[in-house]
Amino acid sequence: MKKEYILLVAVIIGLGALLFYQKKGRTNYQLPVLPMLEKVTDRIVLEKAGEFVELRLVDGKWVVGEPRYPANSDRVKKIVDEVKGLKLTALVSEKGNYQIYDLVAAKKLKVSLFGGEQLLRELQIGKNSASLRQTYVMFKDDPKVYQALGNLKSNLFATVAELRDKTVLKIDEDKLAGIDKIVLERMVDGKPQVLKLFKPESLPAAEAEKSEVPSVLDAVWQQESGLPVAIDVVDKLLKELAALQCESFIADRQVAAFANPFYRVVVEGGGEGFSLALLAVEEGKYPALSSQSKEPFWLPSWRAEKIIEEFSVYSAVEKKSEGE
Repeated sequence: MKKEYILLVAVIIGLGALLFYQKKGRTNYQLPVLPMLEKVTDRIVLEKAGEFVELRLVDGKWVVGEPRYPANSDRVKKIVDEVKGLKLTALVSEKGNYQIYDLVAAKKLKVSLFGGEQLLRELQIGKNSASLRQTYVMFKDDPKVYQALGNLKSNLFATVAELRDKTVLKIDEDKLAGIDKIVLERMVDGKPQVLKLFKPESLPAAEAEKSEVPSVLDAVWQQESGLPVAIDVVDKLLKELAALQCESFIADRQVAAFANPFYRVVVEGGGEGFSLALLAVEEGKYPALSSQSKEPFWLPSWRAEKIIEEFSVYSAVEKKSEGE
C-alpha cells in the first residue's frame, strides 16, 4: 500500500510539472490593438534605402512624384487599405536583432500615411516569414518586432514609374457613342495612305452625290466612297482606343518625332476629337503619342497591332466565290 501512495505522489508531481511547463510555453503577451484610422489619408510617403516616393491627394485625385503625374488610383487604394487594415499575428522579438528580419535602414521599407499634417500610421516592413504568408514589421517608437498577415513588401513597394496611371487614351461611353468619323493614315513604301470612315448621316453631301454605291440604310459605317464598312472591325478599333493603357512612358523621346508617324488614327464626334500616332516598331514595342498624353509612351506589340490594320479589313464588300 505504501508503494502505491509513493507511485501516486510521483504521478501527481509529474503531471504538475507537465502542466507548469505547458503553461510556461503558452503565449503570455497581448498584441497591441491598432487604432482605427478614420481620418482621410491625403498623403503617402514610401521610403527605402534613402529614396522617397510621395503620393498626394490633389482635388480628389492622386498624383505621384515631383511633376505630379496622375497616379494609379487602384494601386494607391491597395496601399492605403493594406496599412489601415493591418493584422498582427504574433510578437517575434523584444530584443532587437533587426538585421535578421531585414528591418535595418538599408533593407526595410517605411510606409507613412498622413491626414493633413497628422501622421496616421508609420509602418516599417522587413522580409517575409518562412511561410511567405506573413511579414516582419515594426511601428514608430516601438522597438518590438511583430508578424503581420500578408506579403506586405511586394504589395506596398513601388517606384514612381510603377505608380503612374498608364491610361493614355480614354473615351467615355457617351462620347464613344457620338463618334461619327474615323481617319486612318499609314505610311507604305514611304508614301502616305488615307482611309476615311463615316457614319452615313455624317457623310459629306458632295461625296455622297459622287458615290455610285447606293447607301445601305442599316449600315452603321461607310467609306468616303459610300462603300459599306465591316462594323465589327470598327467596333474593335474603338474598343481598343476607349481604354488604352501603355506599358511605360518614354523619357528621352521628343513629341516632335511623331509629326510624320508610321500609323495614325483620328476619331471625331460631337465636336471632340481623339488621336493616336505610332512610330515603327522597336524591339517588340511601338513608340506612341496620344492626344490625351503630354509624353510619348511605349505600347506593347500585342496591343498596338490590334489597332494597326491593313485598310482592306474595313471593307464589308463580300467577294464572290469562285464559279459565280
